[in-house]
Amino acid sequence: MAIKTVASEVRTEILKLDLDNPRLYHHRLSGNVPETESELMEAIGEDPQFKSLLKSIRKSGVMDPIWTVPQEDGTHLVIEGNRRLTCLRMLLDSGHPAPVGVTYERVRANVIDPDTSPKEIKLQKARLQTGKAVWGKFNVSALIWEFHNEDLMALEDIATEMQLSLAEVKKSMESYTRYLDYSRDTGDTNPKRFSMFEGTPKAVKEWIDESPENKRDFHKWINPTSGKARIRSVATRGGLRDFTKVVEDADAIKLMRDDERVSVEEAIEVVKQNNVMRDMPFLKQLLPLQAKMNGMSEAQKARLTTEPRLKIHLKSLRDACEALLRDLDAFES
Repeated sequence: MAIKTVASEVRTEILKLDLDNPRLYHHRLSGNVPETESELMEAIGEDPQFKSLLKSIRKSGVMDPIWTVPQEDGTHLVIEGNRRLTCLRMLLDSGHPAPVGVTYERVRANVIDPDTSPKEIKLQKARLQTGKAVWGKFNVSALIWEFHNEDLMALEDIATEMQLSLAEVKKSMESYTRYLDYSRDTGDTNPKRFSMFEGTPKAVKEWIDESPENKRDFHKWINPTSGKARIRSVATRGGLRDFTKVVEDADAIKLMRDDERVSVEEAIEVVKQNNVMRDMPFLKQLLPLQAKMNGMSEAQKARLTTEPRLKIHLKSLRDACEALLRDLDAFES
């Protein structure tokens, strides 16, 4: 459904910040939602990109139109452009003079028909924000979860309205549901932890879902609030991708459960000890090589007589095998 809008200019003084800003979902989880516009301005000011935006607007004004919805009291609620409005307010409060040709007192806006339903306005917020760096996967996933669970929208409809693939919507739903489960279990509402669920390898998901004990342990091992997290990230050494190897070995998991000091890297050493082939993958080539050599034809063998270097290599291989066998016999005796 197309949103009816009118291109206009709106006075800054009648613009209101959106206290239901979807960028603030992590504040909702922690119970620290800004309750006033002043608190929201403070939260927006903590954005690492805010200073550069303020500098740009101070020099050139607001270049792109914001999106607003007229309110019954004559004000306009800003559904997209809250950071830009915050910049304008700060510049006006500071008394900073605008450059020639620039104004901080008025801003171009796409004004949405006031008869538009709250659900359509919410969908428009999502369309305008999705894909923006500051918006982030956490907020997109939180909004998708809310559309499905609170607004009872089908996943297919969410995908269409937010211009995402159905696979993306399903992945976001699953990741955010797992994150909510973790937050309720541990009390940790830091949105940075969302990456641990957005990037969970399939093997780890399957292990988590095998038992409540596995889920509790996983939540404990990624949670840094009570100490150092034992699974610290997704891709770095000792992270989730390395943990994929650990979940395949019951001894390694038991070691992590029995000793809180054991890291993922140390658990992987147990995996290596239990699986020689994983530690020395070149050994997997021995049987196929032996079979191919035994299956050589007389013609193939005759051809090797013209390659003296290969005969030297074969003798070296024979000597290495004999030396290794002697060493193994010595270990066993």
